[in-house]
Amino acid sequence: MEFYKCKHFKIEELVDPETFAKFGEGSWMLFTPQVLRSADAIRGYFNRACVINDWKWGGARKWSGFRPRLCSIGASFSQHRFGNGIDMLIDGIPAASARKEIIAHKDDIFTDIMCLEDDVGWLHFDCRNIPDRIRIVKP
Repeated sequence: MEFYKCKHFKIEELVDPETFAKFGEGSWMLFTPQVLRSADAIRGYFNRACVINDWKWGGARKWSGFRPRLCSIGASFSQHRFGNGIDMLIDGIPAASARKEIIAHKDDIFTDIMCLEDDVGWLHFDCRNIPDRIRIVKP
């Protein structure tokens, strides 16, 4: 197993305040390398500011990366709970456009992304272990 730490995101952007208070920089252990590499790939490809969690800087987003077991947001088996799913806002890029680009480049740039959520105003991607690429799910 490899260790991966994002080039474009701080750990505070990926976890909630309570998880960060408990594990700090050790919170990287809560994520799969595939989802972290994918977050960096999206940031690099679009070359725009991307927001996952912004609680550290006074924003309201704190559940868009890792969601601990007791978090009431999302499904009980959400990929967020396994450190394998991320919701992201890309500055100036509508979520639907980002999804189209990811699908168009699923075999060369976004090779770890296996699933996208449709009909939402943010980009949800995850790296679940499934045979079909790319699965589109509805909220």
